[in-house]
Amino acid sequence: MGWLARLFGKASGAPPVECGPIELSVFGVDYHSHLVPGVDDGAQTMEESLEMIDALVSLGYRGAVTTPHVMAGMYPNTPDTLRPPFEALKGAVEKRHPDFRLALGAEYFLDPGLLDLVRNGGELLAPGGRLLFELAFGAPPDEGLLKEFLFEVQMRGLTPVMAHVERYPYWHDEPERFEEWHEQGVRLQVNAASLAGAYGPEIQEAAVGCIDNGWISILGTDAHGMRHLDALNAARTHPAVHALARTALNPKLM
Repeated sequence: MGWLARLFGKASGAPPVECGPIELSVFGVDYHSHLVPGVDDGAQTMEESLEMIDALVSLGYRGAVTTPHVMAGMYPNTPDTLRPPFEALKGAVEKRHPDFRLALGAEYFLDPGLLDLVRNGGELLAPGGRLLFELAFGAPPDEGLLKEFLFEVQMRGLTPVMAHVERYPYWHDEPERFEEWHEQGVRLQVNAASLAGAYGPEIQEAAVGCIDNGWISILGTDAHGMRHLDALNAARTHPAVHALARTALNPKLM
């Protein structure tokens, strides 16, 4: 029995009835991408970065909050290391697409070091007051660490944004957790590629279930390469994307 069947008490194996392709300009700004060249596992060259931005523009986006990984031991990025390549990208984009707005955020991996950074008032990349963070895919986080982190972030006047919530399989049997976070003011984000089926049917079901319940605020590309922009284009006919377009916060993020 799939995730939606457990949640709603009915079979969910039938494919959704597709809608016409939605105009993605309704989302305004893409929140969550890896466009800064050479700093993580996203774009490696300026050419790759600009190709992805060309695709966003062609799909109707007016801007992007790009969010390089910040992860101790793997991507030890800081605002100081990220700003120079970001500024170079921003300059290139201004020449190519003068009306496209680009802001620098980060996708922080939740660990004790991140909690210390927040507690100590360290500099955080959080455009629009929204702090994007992710969790491990293979095992759930320490409950105490997660609760304390969310508390400290909100005490600083920031809004925590949990990245790609549908991709944490250890919570697929506990959908009430997503409802609790939503009610606590945590913004929940899903990936367009998940809705296109790129990560498999269970991930897709989880994304749709969260959207149908009104728990999701943000659709993001999580673009690491053109494959994710192609998935975004494919997801334009999914009814969940149409539903999310009526409530998404993306245009207000910058």
